[in-house]
Amino acid sequence: MQNLEIMHQKAMQQYEEKNLDEALKIYNEIISLNPVDEVALSCVMDIYLEKNDKFNYYLSRANVNISQNKLEYAIKDTKKALEVDVDSIEARRKLARLYRVDNKNLKAIDEFLNLIRMNEHQLDAYFELADLYVKEDSLDSAISIAQKGFEMFPDDANMANMLAKLYFKANDNKKALEVVEDELLKIKILLEDGQNDKAMTELSNCKIDFKDENQARNYHILKAQYYYNTNEFDNSLEEIDKYIKLKAPDAVSFQMKALIYEELKDEFRSHLNWGFCFKLQGKFDEAIVEFDAASKENPKDKAALIELANLYQRNKERYVAMEYWQRVYDIDEDETAREILAEFYYSEGNFEKAQQYGKVLDKTDKKQQEEENYVGFLDRIMSFFGK
Repeated sequence: MQNLEIMHQKAMQQYEEKNLDEALKIYNEIISLNPVDEVALSCVMDIYLEKNDKFNYYLSRANVNISQNKLEYAIKDTKKALEVDVDSIEARRKLARLYRVDNKNLKAIDEFLNLIRMNEHQLDAYFELADLYVKEDSLDSAISIAQKGFEMFPDDANMANMLAKLYFKANDNKKALEVVEDELLKIKILLEDGQNDKAMTELSNCKIDFKDENQARNYHILKAQYYYNTNEFDNSLEEIDKYIKLKAPDAVSFQMKALIYEELKDEFRSHLNWGFCFKLQGKFDEAIVEFDAASKENPKDKAALIELANLYQRNKERYVAMEYWQRVYDIDEDETAREILAEFYYSEGNFEKAQQYGKVLDKTDKKQQEEENYVGFLDRIMSFFGK
């Protein structure tokens, strides 16, 4: 930080001495080190205003608005810059990305297409366009623009792999295999295409850096898929466990386990793993259905009941959640379930029930309970004599 302060002092000194180009150079260095330095961004804007450079003034004012998260104003400023220089690649790219960040995908697509029309050698634009088309559920358009990008940059491995992924997504494995460069992606496509022997040969020969967590995880999950394809389910489960051990279980690992247990006719474990898979995907209603099915298969399993309790609690269905916590408690007097039930009944004012679950009441609570019990006693007497 001290270094930046010194740079600010030097830049300001140059500005005061009217050495605007030198001041601009230092402020741009500061921005390269800290892109959200509002002082530097504002000073750059002021320098361009003083230099009467309208194009760069509007672009630098857009940067100030971006740093303040005023995207609408940043977009307007970038448009003004383009009015000054309609052929600016820099301003066109900036406008396209601003639209994208502002979730105006269709406008972003139009601007990236304009960028390519201006200069078709814009590698980043092909990637961003393909991604935007996928987000807009236009897979054919994504493939079309990726094909054009691949024609322009046939030696770019990332472009080839992007096109392969899009072909794969469109279930065109043959075309995907023709262009794919990434070894692990190629193996994945081969496995999905049913070419198990070839996939295993590639898997055995590929160079994996097992110190790289992502590579190691991909290796184990692909090997698990191979064993699943060849009905070697115990080996598949073993590879999934290796995959999980490297980081943590995720939707993919739960999905694969669910599929394996379906093949093994283990309904309980299949439903349980589908439940965890849907939960991690944010599909909570589907997760409830699967956990409920798992609970019916094995009513004494606490894992499914706890998940159901938490999911219903998340849905603000508190009383339903407590029913499941009660079922958890009834299995083995689970300590967590006991505490939750005690606090629930205490919050409901049912102190007698709260005490049954071990809730220690203070003097005020006990006095209130005694008063309620006494009122109840009087009500019973009056009811008796009323008869």
